[in-house]
Amino acid sequence: MSGREKVPVAAVLAAAVLLAWPAAWNGYPLVFADSGTYLGQAILLYLGWDRPAFYSLFLHALHWRVTLWAIPLAQGLIAAHLLALTLRVLDRPGPAPLLLAAALLAFGTGLPWLVAQLMPDVFAGLLALALWLLGFGTARLGRWERVWLLLLASGMVAVHLSHLPLTFGLALVGGTLSWLRAGAGAGLRVAGRMAAPAALAVVALVTANAAGHGRVSVSPFGSVFFAARLIQDGPAVRTLDARCDAEAWRVCALRAQLPMAANDFLWPPDGPLRGALGGGKAWAPEASALIAATLAREPGAVALAVLSNALRQFPILTSGDGLVPWPDEPGPAPLLAEHFPPRELAAFRAARQQAGQLERDIAQLVPLHVRLAWMALVILPGLAWVRRREAAASALCLLVLAWSVGNAIVTGGLSSVEPRYQGRIAWLFVFAAAAVVLSSRTLIRHPVKRRRAA
Repeated sequence: MSGREKVPVAAVLAAAVLLAWPAAWNGYPLVFADSGTYLGQAILLYLGWDRPAFYSLFLHALHWRVTLWAIPLAQGLIAAHLLALTLRVLDRPGPAPLLLAAALLAFGTGLPWLVAQLMPDVFAGLLALALWLLGFGTARLGRWERVWLLLLASGMVAVHLSHLPLTFGLALVGGTLSWLRAGAGAGLRVAGRMAAPAALAVVALVTANAAGHGRVSVSPFGSVFFAARLIQDGPAVRTLDARCDAEAWRVCALRAQLPMAANDFLWPPDGPLRGALGGGKAWAPEASALIAATLAREPGAVALAVLSNALRQFPILTSGDGLVPWPDEPGPAPLLAEHFPPRELAAFRAARQQAGQLERDIAQLVPLHVRLAWMALVILPGLAWVRRREAAASALCLLVLAWSVGNAIVTGGLSSVEPRYQGRIAWLFVFAAAAVVLSSRTLIRHPVKRRRAA
Protein backbone atom coordinates (compact mmCIF):
# COMPACT_ATOMS: atom_id res chain seq x y z
CA MET A 1 0.00 0.00 0.00
CA SER A 2 1.50 3.32 -1.06
CA GLY A 3 2.50 5.78 1.66
CA ARG A 4 0.70 8.47 -0.30
CA GLU A 5 -2.52 6.56 -0.86
CA LYS A 6 -5.42 8.94 -0.57
CA VAL A 7 -8.15 8.15 1.91
CA PRO A 8 -11.52 8.10 0.12
CA VAL A 9 -13.48 11.31 0.52
CA ALA A 10 -16.47 9.31 1.77
CA ALA A 11 -14.39 7.95 4.67
CA VAL A 12 -13.18 11.43 5.67
CA LEU A 13 -16.74 12.75 5.50
CA ALA A 14 -18.04 9.83 7.57
CA ALA A 15 -15.31 10.40 10.17
CA ALA A 16 -16.16 14.12 10.26
CA VAL A 17 -19.82 13.41 10.92
CA LEU A 18 -18.86 10.91 13.61
CA LEU A 19 -16.64 13.50 15.29
CA ALA A 20 -19.38 16.15 15.23
CA TRP A 21 -22.08 13.95 16.77
CA PRO A 22 -22.68 16.11 19.91
CA ALA A 23 -24.09 18.88 17.71
CA ALA A 24 -26.72 16.51 16.35
CA TRP A 25 -27.43 15.15 19.83
CA ASN A 26 -27.77 18.67 21.20
CA GLY A 27 -30.01 19.78 18.35
CA TYR A 28 -27.70 22.71 17.57
CA PRO A 29 -23.96 23.53 17.55
CA LEU A 30 -22.55 23.90 21.06
CA VAL A 31 -21.61 27.32 22.40
CA PHE A 32 -19.46 28.79 25.15
CA ALA A 33 -19.46 32.16 26.88
CA ASP A 34 -16.99 33.45 24.26
CA SER A 35 -18.91 32.14 21.24
CA GLY A 36 -20.97 35.34 21.00
CA THR A 37 -17.81 37.45 20.90
CA TYR A 38 -16.24 35.30 18.21
CA LEU A 39 -19.39 35.54 16.10
CA GLY A 40 -19.79 39.24 16.76
CA GLN A 41 -16.36 40.49 15.69
CA ALA A 42 -16.96 39.63 12.03
CA ILE A 43 -20.70 40.36 11.99
CA LEU A 44 -20.41 43.75 13.71
CA LEU A 45 -17.03 44.61 12.14
CA TYR A 46 -14.93 45.34 15.20
CA LEU A 47 -11.60 44.07 16.54
CA GLY A 48 -11.72 43.18 20.22
CA TRP A 49 -8.79 43.90 22.50
CA ASP A 50 -8.75 40.47 24.12
CA ARG A 51 -8.56 38.01 21.19
CA PRO A 52 -7.54 37.83 17.53
CA ALA A 53 -10.22 38.13 14.86
CA PHE A 54 -9.16 35.15 12.74
CA TYR A 55 -11.50 32.57 14.29
CA SER A 56 -14.31 35.09 13.85
CA LEU A 57 -13.47 35.32 10.14
CA PHE A 58 -13.38 31.51 9.93
CA LEU A 59 -16.87 31.34 11.44
CA HIS A 60 -18.19 34.04 9.13
CA ALA A 61 -16.85 32.27 6.07
CA LEU A 62 -18.99 29.29 7.05
CA HIS A 63 -22.26 30.72 8.34
CA TRP A 64 -22.87 33.87 6.22
CA ARG A 65 -25.67 34.77 8.63
CA VAL A 66 -27.68 31.79 7.38
CA THR A 67 -26.92 28.91 9.75
CA LEU A 68 -24.24 27.78 12.17
CA TRP A 69 -24.54 24.13 11.22
CA ALA A 70 -21.69 24.26 8.71
CA ILE A 71 -19.20 25.08 11.48
CA PRO A 72 -19.10 21.74 13.35
CA LEU A 73 -19.05 19.90 10.01
CA ALA A 74 -16.10 21.97 8.77
CA GLN A 75 -14.22 21.51 12.04
CA GLY A 76 -14.95 17.80 11.83
CA LEU A 77 -13.61 17.63 8.28
CA ILE A 78 -10.39 19.37 9.29
CA ALA A 79 -9.97 16.98 12.22
CA ALA A 80 -10.77 13.89 10.14
CA HIS A 81 -8.32 14.87 7.40
CA LEU A 82 -5.49 15.45 9.88
CA LEU A 83 -6.22 12.09 11.49
CA ALA A 84 -6.09 10.45 8.06
CA LEU A 85 -2.76 12.08 7.17
CA THR A 86 -1.29 11.07 10.53
CA LEU A 87 -2.34 7.47 10.09
CA ARG A 88 -0.92 7.42 6.56
CA VAL A 89 2.47 8.69 7.75
CA LEU A 90 2.41 5.94 10.40
CA ASP A 91 1.79 3.26 7.73
CA ARG A 92 -1.90 2.85 8.52
CA PRO A 93 -3.65 4.42 5.51
CA GLY A 94 -7.11 3.60 4.29
CA PRO A 95 -10.69 4.08 5.46
CA ALA A 96 -10.79 1.35 8.09
CA PRO A 97 -8.06 2.75 10.39
CA LEU A 98 -9.50 6.26 10.03
CA LEU A 99 -13.03 5.21 10.95
CA LEU A 100 -11.73 3.10 13.84
CA ALA A 101 -9.74 6.07 15.16
CA ALA A 102 -12.71 8.41 14.72
CA ALA A 103 -14.96 6.00 16.64
CA LEU A 104 -12.45 5.75 19.49
CA LEU A 105 -12.12 9.52 19.71
CA ALA A 106 -15.85 10.11 19.28
CA PHE A 107 -16.81 8.22 22.43
CA GLY A 108 -13.57 7.78 24.36
CA THR A 109 -12.39 11.40 24.37
CA GLY A 110 -13.66 14.97 24.48
CA LEU A 111 -12.66 15.76 20.88
CA PRO A 112 -16.21 15.66 19.45
CA TRP A 113 -17.40 18.11 22.09
CA LEU A 114 -14.72 20.51 20.84
CA VAL A 115 -15.51 19.84 17.18
CA ALA A 116 -19.17 20.63 17.79
CA GLN A 117 -18.50 23.86 19.70
CA LEU A 118 -18.06 27.41 18.38
CA MET A 119 -14.64 27.90 19.98
CA PRO A 120 -11.06 27.79 18.69
CA ASP A 121 -10.15 25.24 21.39
CA VAL A 122 -10.61 22.43 18.86
CA PHE A 123 -7.49 23.62 17.02
CA ALA A 124 -5.14 23.35 20.01
CA GLY A 125 -4.65 19.60 19.63
CA LEU A 126 -5.06 19.55 15.86
CA LEU A 127 -2.26 22.10 15.53
CA ALA A 128 0.16 19.70 17.24
CA LEU A 129 -0.66 17.04 14.64
CA ALA A 130 -0.21 19.50 11.77
CA LEU A 131 3.18 20.61 13.11
CA TRP A 132 4.33 17.00 13.52
CA LEU A 133 3.26 16.27 9.94
CA LEU A 134 5.21 19.27 8.67
CA GLY A 135 8.27 18.26 10.65
CA PHE A 136 8.35 14.49 10.30
CA GLY A 137 5.79 13.44 7.70
CA THR A 138 6.58 15.43 4.58
CA ALA A 139 8.19 12.46 2.78
CA ARG A 140 4.83 10.69 2.85
CA LEU A 141 2.80 13.69 1.72
CA GLY A 142 2.20 15.27 -1.65
CA ARG A 143 3.27 18.80 -2.53
CA TRP A 144 -0.23 20.27 -2.29
CA GLU A 145 -0.83 18.46 0.98
CA ARG A 146 2.28 20.14 2.39
CA VAL A 147 1.06 23.53 1.18
CA TRP A 148 -2.35 22.88 2.71
CA LEU A 149 -0.78 21.90 6.02
CA LEU A 150 1.34 25.04 6.08
CA LEU A 151 -1.66 27.29 5.46
CA LEU A 152 -3.91 25.34 7.83
CA ALA A 153 -1.34 25.35 10.64
CA SER A 154 -0.75 29.08 10.15
CA GLY A 155 -4.46 29.72 10.55
CA MET A 156 -4.64 27.51 13.63
CA VAL A 157 -1.76 29.42 15.23
CA ALA A 158 -3.45 32.75 14.53
CA VAL A 159 -6.83 31.91 16.07
CA HIS A 160 -5.54 31.81 19.67
CA LEU A 161 -2.60 33.66 21.16
CA SER A 162 -1.55 30.69 23.30
CA HIS A 163 -0.78 28.76 20.11
CA LEU A 164 2.05 31.10 19.09
CA PRO A 165 4.56 30.34 21.88
CA LEU A 166 3.48 26.70 21.82
CA THR A 167 4.34 26.43 18.13
CA PHE A 168 7.76 28.03 18.47
CA GLY A 169 8.46 25.79 21.46
CA LEU A 170 7.43 22.62 19.63
CA ALA A 171 9.55 23.62 16.61
CA LEU A 172 12.53 23.85 18.96
CA VAL A 173 11.79 20.40 20.41
CA GLY A 174 11.24 18.87 16.98
CA GLY A 175 14.44 20.40 15.61
CA THR A 176 16.40 19.09 18.61
CA LEU A 177 15.05 15.56 18.15
CA SER A 178 15.96 15.58 14.48
CA TRP A 179 19.40 17.05 15.20
CA LEU A 180 20.14 14.28 17.72
CA ARG A 181 19.06 11.65 15.19
CA ALA A 182 20.39 12.99 11.88
CA GLY A 183 22.62 15.98 12.51
CA ALA A 184 22.40 19.77 12.67
CA GLY A 185 21.29 20.25 9.08
CA ALA A 186 18.32 17.94 9.47
CA GLY A 187 17.44 19.58 12.77
CA LEU A 188 17.41 23.05 11.23
CA ARG A 189 15.21 21.90 8.35
CA VAL A 190 12.68 20.27 10.68
CA ALA A 191 12.63 23.26 13.02
CA GLY A 192 12.18 25.60 10.08
CA ARG A 193 9.24 23.67 8.65
CA MET A 194 7.57 23.51 12.04
CA ALA A 195 8.18 27.17 12.86
CA ALA A 196 7.01 28.46 9.47
CA PRO A 197 3.30 28.55 10.45
CA ALA A 198 4.12 30.63 13.52
CA ALA A 199 6.13 33.07 11.40
CA LEU A 200 3.21 33.49 8.99
CA ALA A 201 0.82 33.90 11.91
CA VAL A 202 3.02 36.65 13.36
CA VAL A 203 2.78 38.55 10.09
CA ALA A 204 -1.01 38.15 10.06
CA LEU A 205 -1.41 39.18 13.70
CA VAL A 206 0.85 42.22 13.41
CA THR A 207 -0.92 43.33 10.24
CA ALA A 208 -4.36 42.96 11.82
CA ASN A 209 -3.37 44.83 14.97
CA ALA A 210 -1.71 47.61 13.00
CA ALA A 211 -4.86 48.05 10.92
CA GLY A 212 -7.40 47.59 13.70
CA HIS A 213 -5.64 49.06 16.74
CA GLY A 214 -2.89 51.18 15.23
CA ARG A 215 -0.34 49.09 17.14
CA VAL A 216 2.47 47.14 15.45
CA SER A 217 2.34 44.22 17.87
CA VAL A 218 1.44 40.55 18.00
CA SER A 219 -0.64 41.13 21.12
CA PRO A 220 -0.89 44.83 22.00
CA PHE A 221 -3.00 44.25 25.11
CA GLY A 222 -1.85 40.79 26.21
CA SER A 223 -0.09 42.23 29.25
CA VAL A 224 -3.49 42.67 30.91
CA PHE A 225 -3.91 38.90 31.34
CA PHE A 226 -0.50 38.29 32.89
CA ALA A 227 -0.88 41.30 35.17
CA ALA A 228 -4.21 39.92 36.40
CA ARG A 229 -2.52 36.58 37.02
CA LEU A 230 0.28 38.23 39.04
CA ILE A 231 -2.30 40.17 41.04
CA GLN A 232 -4.10 36.95 41.93
CA ASP A 233 -0.87 35.18 42.87
CA GLY A 234 0.41 38.05 45.01
CA PRO A 235 3.74 39.32 43.55
CA ALA A 236 2.06 42.25 41.78
CA VAL A 237 0.17 43.19 44.95
CA ARG A 238 3.46 43.41 46.83
CA THR A 239 4.79 45.59 44.02
CA LEU A 240 1.83 47.92 44.52
CA ASP A 241 2.60 48.12 48.23
CA ALA A 242 6.19 49.08 47.43
CA ARG A 243 5.62 51.43 44.49
CA CYS A 244 2.23 53.10 44.81
CA ASP A 245 3.60 56.03 46.79
CA ALA A 246 5.88 56.87 43.88
CA GLU A 247 3.70 55.85 40.91
CA ALA A 248 0.52 57.36 39.51
CA TRP A 249 -0.94 53.94 38.69
CA ARG A 250 -4.73 53.88 38.68
CA VAL A 251 -4.75 50.35 40.03
CA CYS A 252 -3.27 51.71 43.28
CA ALA A 253 -6.71 53.09 44.15
CA LEU A 254 -7.99 49.48 44.16
CA ARG A 255 -5.35 48.16 46.55
CA ALA A 256 -7.88 47.43 49.30
CA GLN A 257 -9.71 44.99 46.96
CA LEU A 258 -6.57 43.06 46.02
CA PRO A 259 -5.51 40.29 45.63
CA MET A 260 -8.43 39.12 43.55
CA ALA A 261 -9.10 36.12 41.29
CA ALA A 262 -8.01 36.94 37.73
CA ASN A 263 -11.42 36.18 36.24
CA ASP A 264 -13.12 38.45 38.80
CA PHE A 265 -10.63 41.18 37.98
CA LEU A 266 -11.01 40.89 34.19
CA TRP A 267 -14.55 40.08 33.16
CA PRO A 268 -17.47 41.29 35.33
CA PRO A 269 -19.11 44.44 33.90
CA ASP A 270 -18.69 46.14 37.27
CA GLY A 271 -15.27 44.59 37.98
CA PRO A 272 -12.00 46.52 38.34
CA LEU A 273 -10.82 46.26 34.74
CA ARG A 274 -14.04 47.23 33.00
CA GLY A 275 -14.95 49.72 35.70
CA ALA A 276 -12.31 51.83 37.43
CA LEU A 277 -9.50 50.98 35.00
CA GLY A 278 -11.41 51.77 31.82
CA GLY A 279 -11.06 48.42 30.03
CA GLY A 280 -8.24 46.36 28.60
CA LYS A 281 -7.07 48.87 26.00
CA ALA A 282 -6.87 51.71 28.51
CA TRP A 283 -5.10 49.71 31.21
CA ALA A 284 -2.61 47.77 29.02
CA PRO A 285 0.29 50.29 29.31
CA GLU A 286 -0.06 50.34 33.09
CA ALA A 287 -0.30 46.56 33.16
CA SER A 288 2.98 46.34 31.23
CA ALA A 289 4.64 48.69 33.71
CA LEU A 290 3.31 46.67 36.65
CA ILE A 291 4.63 43.43 35.13
CA ALA A 292 8.07 44.94 34.49
CA ALA A 293 8.29 46.27 38.04
CA THR A 294 7.17 42.96 39.51
CA LEU A 295 9.66 40.95 37.46
CA ALA A 296 12.45 43.31 38.57
CA ARG A 297 11.50 43.04 42.26
CA GLU A 298 10.59 39.34 42.56
CA PRO A 299 11.74 37.28 39.55
CA GLY A 300 11.97 34.15 41.67
CA ALA A 301 8.47 34.55 43.09
CA VAL A 302 7.03 35.10 39.61
CA ALA A 303 8.81 32.02 38.25
CA LEU A 304 7.59 29.96 41.20
CA ALA A 305 4.01 31.17 40.68
CA VAL A 306 4.13 30.30 36.98
CA LEU A 307 5.50 26.85 37.79
CA SER A 308 2.93 26.28 40.52
CA ASN A 309 0.05 27.25 38.27
CA ALA A 310 1.37 25.09 35.44
CA LEU A 311 1.58 22.11 37.80
CA ARG A 312 -2.01 22.73 38.84
CA GLN A 313 -3.11 23.00 35.22
CA PHE A 314 -1.30 19.93 33.88
CA PRO A 315 -3.39 17.15 35.49
CA ILE A 316 -6.82 18.63 34.66
CA LEU A 317 -7.77 16.31 31.79
CA THR A 318 -11.52 16.68 31.99
CA SER A 319 -13.84 17.41 29.06
CA GLY A 320 -17.06 19.30 28.46
CA ASP A 321 -16.20 22.47 30.35
CA GLY A 322 -18.63 25.34 29.75
CA LEU A 323 -21.59 23.33 28.46
CA VAL A 324 -23.98 25.17 30.76
CA PRO A 325 -26.84 27.17 29.19
CA TRP A 326 -25.85 30.50 27.64
CA PRO A 327 -29.30 31.85 26.78
CA ASP A 328 -28.42 35.55 26.45
CA GLU A 329 -25.30 37.67 26.66
CA PRO A 330 -22.48 36.69 26.69
CA GLY A 331 -23.92 33.89 24.55
CA PRO A 332 -24.85 34.28 20.87
CA ALA A 333 -28.63 34.70 21.29
CA PRO A 334 -28.74 38.47 20.60
CA LEU A 335 -26.71 38.00 17.41
CA LEU A 336 -28.89 35.11 16.27
CA ALA A 337 -32.01 37.17 16.90
CA GLU A 338 -30.78 40.17 14.91
CA HIS A 339 -28.67 38.73 12.12
CA PHE A 340 -29.92 35.19 11.38
CA PRO A 341 -33.20 33.68 10.16
CA PRO A 342 -35.76 33.12 12.96
CA ARG A 343 -35.34 29.34 12.75
CA GLU A 344 -31.77 29.64 14.06
CA LEU A 345 -32.76 31.32 17.31
CA ALA A 346 -35.61 28.86 17.75
CA ALA A 347 -33.28 25.89 17.27
CA PHE A 348 -30.71 27.43 19.62
CA ARG A 349 -33.27 27.93 22.39
CA ALA A 350 -34.70 24.42 21.91
CA ALA A 351 -31.29 22.71 22.18
CA ARG A 352 -30.41 20.43 25.08
CA GLN A 353 -27.66 22.81 26.18
CA GLN A 354 -30.05 25.70 26.70
CA ALA A 355 -32.36 23.36 28.63
CA GLY A 356 -29.52 22.52 31.01
CA GLN A 357 -29.34 18.88 29.92
CA LEU A 358 -25.98 18.75 28.16
CA GLU A 359 -23.84 18.86 31.30
CA ARG A 360 -25.66 15.79 32.59
CA ASP A 361 -25.14 14.05 29.25
CA ILE A 362 -21.38 14.51 29.10
CA ALA A 363 -21.00 13.72 32.80
CA GLN A 364 -21.70 10.10 31.88
CA LEU A 365 -18.65 10.11 29.56
CA VAL A 366 -16.15 12.24 31.47
CA PRO A 367 -14.80 9.40 33.70
CA LEU A 368 -13.98 7.36 30.59
CA HIS A 369 -12.37 10.36 28.89
CA VAL A 370 -10.17 11.09 31.91
CA ARG A 371 -9.09 7.47 32.43
CA LEU A 372 -8.15 6.94 28.79
CA ALA A 373 -6.28 10.26 28.67
CA TRP A 374 -4.24 9.37 31.75
CA MET A 375 -3.53 5.85 30.52
CA ALA A 376 -2.29 7.22 27.20
CA LEU A 377 -0.23 9.95 28.83
CA VAL A 378 1.49 7.40 31.07
CA ILE A 379 2.42 5.03 28.24
CA LEU A 380 3.60 7.67 25.74
CA PRO A 381 7.18 7.84 27.14
CA GLY A 382 7.45 4.05 26.92
CA LEU A 383 6.13 4.05 23.37
CA ALA A 384 8.68 6.69 22.40
CA TRP A 385 11.45 4.43 23.73
CA VAL A 386 10.12 1.24 22.13
CA ARG A 387 9.74 2.99 18.76
CA ARG A 388 12.95 5.00 19.08
CA ARG A 389 14.35 3.63 15.80
CA GLU A 390 11.38 5.07 13.88
CA ALA A 391 11.71 8.83 13.65
CA ALA A 392 8.08 9.70 12.93
CA ALA A 393 6.48 7.44 15.55
CA SER A 394 8.87 8.28 18.38
CA ALA A 395 8.72 11.99 17.53
CA LEU A 396 4.91 11.96 17.68
CA CYS A 397 5.01 10.56 21.22
CA LEU A 398 7.64 13.00 22.41
CA LEU A 399 6.10 16.04 20.72
CA VAL A 400 2.69 15.29 22.23
CA LEU A 401 4.33 15.07 25.66
CA ALA A 402 6.12 18.38 25.04
CA TRP A 403 2.86 19.94 23.85
CA SER A 404 1.10 18.86 27.04
CA VAL A 405 3.77 20.46 29.23
CA GLY A 406 3.95 23.62 27.13
CA ASN A 407 0.18 23.99 27.08
CA ALA A 408 0.04 23.85 30.88
CA ILE A 409 2.77 26.49 31.19
CA VAL A 410 1.38 28.90 28.60
CA THR A 411 -2.26 28.70 29.69
CA GLY A 412 -2.26 27.89 33.39
CA GLY A 413 1.09 29.47 34.16
CA LEU A 414 0.68 32.74 32.30
CA SER A 415 -3.10 33.23 32.19
CA SER A 416 -5.36 31.24 34.51
CA VAL A 417 -5.93 27.65 35.55
CA GLU A 418 -9.09 26.50 33.77
CA PRO A 419 -10.50 22.99 33.17
CA ARG A 420 -10.89 23.59 29.44
CA TYR A 421 -7.24 24.47 28.78
CA GLN A 422 -5.67 21.06 29.34
CA GLY A 423 -8.91 19.31 28.50
CA ARG A 424 -8.76 20.72 24.98
CA ILE A 425 -5.71 18.56 24.19
CA ALA A 426 -6.38 15.46 26.32
CA TRP A 427 -7.84 13.60 23.32
CA LEU A 428 -4.47 14.00 21.59
CA PHE A 429 -2.81 11.70 24.12
CA VAL A 430 -5.26 8.91 23.34
CA PHE A 431 -4.98 9.27 19.58
CA ALA A 432 -1.18 9.47 19.53
CA ALA A 433 -0.80 6.40 21.74
CA ALA A 434 -3.37 4.37 19.80
CA ALA A 435 -1.97 5.38 16.41
CA VAL A 436 1.60 4.49 17.37
CA VAL A 437 0.57 1.15 18.88
CA LEU A 438 -1.50 0.20 15.83
CA SER A 439 1.30 1.21 13.46
CA SER A 440 3.67 -1.32 15.00
CA ARG A 441 5.70 -3.19 12.42
CA THR A 442 4.92 -6.38 14.29
CA LEU A 443 1.21 -5.83 13.77
CA ILE A 444 1.54 -4.80 10.13
CA ARG A 445 4.41 -6.64 8.52
CA HIS A 446 4.58 -10.06 10.12
CA PRO A 447 1.18 -11.14 8.76
CA VAL A 448 2.33 -10.00 5.30
CA LYS A 449 5.46 -12.08 5.56
CA ARG A 450 3.44 -15.10 6.64
CA ARG A 451 1.11 -14.73 3.66
CA ARG A 452 4.08 -14.47 1.30
CA ALA A 453 5.66 -17.55 2.83
CA ALA A 454 2.41 -19.45 2.43
